[in-house]
Amino acid sequence: MTKTLAQLSYFTLFIFLFSACKKDDTTSQQWEDLANKIREAIAQLIATEPCTDISKWNIEKVANYWCGHSYFPMHKNIKAKFDKLWNEYIDLQSKAEKAGVKEGIIYELCEENILHQTEPTQLICENEKAKLLYIADLSLEESKAQIIPVKIKIDTYLANLTCNGIDNWTTTILLKDCGYDHLPYLRTADVTEIKKDVARYNSLKINIMKHEKPDCSTGRYIYPTGITCVNNKPVVELSE
Repeated sequence: MTKTLAQLSYFTLFIFLFSACKKDDTTSQQWEDLANKIREAIAQLIATEPCTDISKWNIEKVANYWCGHSYFPMHKNIKAKFDKLWNEYIDLQSKAEKAGVKEGIIYELCEENILHQTEPTQLICENEKAKLLYIADLSLEESKAQIIPVKIKIDTYLANLTCNGIDNWTTTILLKDCGYDHLPYLRTADVTEIKKDVARYNSLKINIMKHEKPDCSTGRYIYPTGITCVNNKPVVELSE
């Protein structure tokens, strides 16, 4: 174990013992600060393993305590230490959440109003360090090229939708340069693929807008109020 990791483990142990003796009045922010130190220690751990052969690395997907997942470059030499640190991190996040509830903090449910892709797109070696690349790392030209086939898939999905009733229909957001389109989908159907496509499209669109910086000062938000069936097609009703 490196000196930094060893110091962090002693620090964690001290916090636990100190809290036990104090009837645990540690604040949610204090737990979060300690959790962030564990997260920093994970980054330091990964950096200690030289990356010269990318075939010996993989992308590690781990569940967050509250919502979604995190992704890390992973090598078998550091996997056991990583697992230990991640378990400590999740435990500290749990303590932060419990303390937050006592403090009156309201934690929102794990729902996304705007779907976006959180998974990395590539794992590379850079300067002998393992690194994950995301859609945000794509150039404007790459984003524009990749968004075209995704939009075609979404348009095809929408063209093939039919409905004979309004039960179990809901909407999701597809980003535009300024504003949103609201797409209908059936909750009871297998919507995994279309959600992935919408998430990828939105992430690519965010990256494009980051580069092009469209003027959206005159934009206004139109929100969905329901879905109706018109000629056996689902139509999203909108209102300002």
